Amino acid sequence: MWQDYFKLIRLKPGRVITHLYGEIDFSRADLSLEVLKKLYESDFPYLEITPLGKTKIYGIPEKEINLTHCKVIKIKVEHKRKKR
Repeated sequence: MWQDYFKLIRLKPGRVITHLYGEIDFSRADLSLEVLKKLYESDFPYLEITPLGKTKIYGIPEKEINLTHCKVIKIKVEHKRKKR
């Protein structure tokens, strides 16, 4: 099921004319991942990849950001006054 790997944005599921593959019916569950991957890579504006799609299709692991080791640095800024 392609909806696990990609999601439609700014578009309702249904028939869409694409520049690479002509008419595609995005309401169908049996769309080819290879076709969707090519559309995504060609900057098709209505497809967004999910975190699962990044992991399964491109092998990019999901990383958690650990901010416990970060330090906060305070900087004092002095403003010079203008002479009149």
